[in-house]
Amino acid sequence: MSVLFAAASALVLVGFGALLYKEIEDALAARQRQPLIALATVLRNMMDDIPSVEYFGEHPNAVGHLLGSHPLMSLRIYGEDGRTLFASAHTVVPKEAWASLVPADAQEVGVGLWQPASHSAYRLAVARFGSERPEIGRGLIVLALDASEPLRLLRAFRTSVLVAVPAAVLIVGLIGFFIVRAGLWPIARVAESARHVTASHLSERLDLTGVPAELQDLASSFNTMLERLEGSFRRLSDFSADLAHELRTPLTSLLGRTRLVLSKNRSAGEYREALELSVGEMERLAALASYMLFLAQADHAPVVLARDNVDLRDEADRLIEFFGIAAEERGIALQAHGRATVSADRAMLRQALSNLLSNAIRHSPDGERVDVVLERGDGTVTASVVDRGPGLSPAEAAHIFDRFYRTGPSRARHSGGAGLGLAIARSIMKMHGGDVSVKSEPGKSTVFALRIPERAPDHKSVTWP
Repeated sequence: MSVLFAAASALVLVGFGALLYKEIEDALAARQRQPLIALATVLRNMMDDIPSVEYFGEHPNAVGHLLGSHPLMSLRIYGEDGRTLFASAHTVVPKEAWASLVPADAQEVGVGLWQPASHSAYRLAVARFGSERPEIGRGLIVLALDASEPLRLLRAFRTSVLVAVPAAVLIVGLIGFFIVRAGLWPIARVAESARHVTASHLSERLDLTGVPAELQDLASSFNTMLERLEGSFRRLSDFSADLAHELRTPLTSLLGRTRLVLSKNRSAGEYREALELSVGEMERLAALASYMLFLAQADHAPVVLARDNVDLRDEADRLIEFFGIAAEERGIALQAHGRATVSADRAMLRQALSNLLSNAIRHSPDGERVDVVLERGDGTVTASVVDRGPGLSPAEAAHIFDRFYRTGPSRARHSGGAGLGLAIARSIMKMHGGDVSVKSEPGKSTVFALRIPERAPDHKSVTWP
């Protein structure tokens, strides 16, 4: 940034210096040309009144008073035959210097610059004249103004600019360096803090004290990002630990039972019993793998929903019939209320409602009732599952949809769940643009509600955020 700042300053200074030099040069040239043109015009008119060539020798002041106010100017008048009719000084301008300046029109004055050496220069003016007297006839007036001193000053100015610009650029570059360094110091602090952030130090935060107002949003966003990363990493760590525990329990049971059975010869019935028990553990592992695969796909891949017009009352009645036998064994009554239709993926919506109903049956006391209530709202449909179980505390309700989360003894692993049913229900609702919530009164009832838009959005696929 300092180099770019210095380069930009150099371009500005060089451009400004060149423009100023050009303006001064043009002003000096105009100032020098003006008296030359005026005097050449006066002399041209004067030649009409000269009686003879000898007039200049007899009256030296006739022309001298015209040149008196211009001590650096010299005059030569040439006849048509090339002879010199008058010379005010010894300065002789060669013909090749002014020949190209001779104007084609007798009323014009040709002006130019002649530099015979590197340190001398003359501003020239050439005009034609014509006299009716034969002895004078036609000729040329050549004026030369010594412009060496002004041009020397111009060269000195140019040299000063060429010397001053690099020095100014160096000074501006150094000042810019310190300004940029001071301005970027808060960003350096951000970079230093970022280097300290590791998997074991996600609690690192930026100190916003002294951060300029322009960088407040950046620093705050960085801290917010660290908070999200810390929360995500903590959830990932908890999730990994829970997953390892869930896998270890059935694997340990399978390994222990298999070793016990193989420790000695047993009857076919004993082998069959051991295999049947092992099948149950393997089914649990397979279900866990299926749940995890579904959640991983929902988290990281676009999901195309096979939408259809789903009659929620019809789906609720089918699920009540499916769970009816298990509920009847415990004296739990299952009832559906209301009617609603939504545009949704039938299989996924059935899975979400099934997870809620299964959860409610599992945690309802014997002899109680579980209700499925369907309601239509303002563009949304709500499917609520109500159980009369022990309920949830506010702290438990805040985490009930987390993966592998269980509250207390009533939701212990021996209850048969993997702790993923509610998390899957939430994922399915998110895919449909809806959500899931819980409202519980400990000791009275718990209500899990699926809310889903009644109509499908314009797009056909939803990417899980």
